[in-house]
Amino acid sequence: VLTSITLGSGITSIGSGAFYYCTSLTSVTIPGSVTNIGDYAFDACTSLTSVTIPNSVTNIGDYAFDACTSLTSVTIPDSVTSIGDDEFSGCTKLASITIPNSVNTIRTNAFENTGLTSVTIGNGVTNFGSGTFAYCTNLTSVYFNGNAPTADGTVFQSDSRATGYYLSGSTGWST
Repeated sequence: VLTSITLGSGITSIGSGAFYYCTSLTSVTIPGSVTNIGDYAFDACTSLTSVTIPNSVTNIGDYAFDACTSLTSVTIPDSVTSIGDDEFSGCTKLASITIPNSVNTIRTNAFENTGLTSVTIGNGVTNFGSGTFAYCTNLTSVYFNGNAPTADGTVFQSDSRATGYYLSGSTGWST
């Protein structure tokens, strides 16, 4: 049974579905040589509790950490510019996330149905995909550090307790 992974320093990419459905995997060490985490790479790793993504990573694929139901902590580095479709969807124990200033797009359902209570969104985010934070029923605080991103009416669908906070002087917000 695979419970822990330490990837070698020569690895540059974690392939699509590489550790898909490794339900006993609790920890992974990603070396600084990795630049890409493929689609579905850790999808349904239901025992994975935390992930630190190194600054070398520039791309995290769609569904990369989808349904990691034990994931409580993740660090997204400043090197990432986009958060993919359903990237952390279904991570029901993930309580907070900080989106770095380098990210400009958070795609469809990226954090749908997570345990998020608090989100901090960097000033680089200009676009939300549909349902980005939908069904995050514990979400109470969303802190925006920049102007209002482009979004549709489903971004915070069923998040009735969520309150958005934005900086004075930022644009695109209506009261």
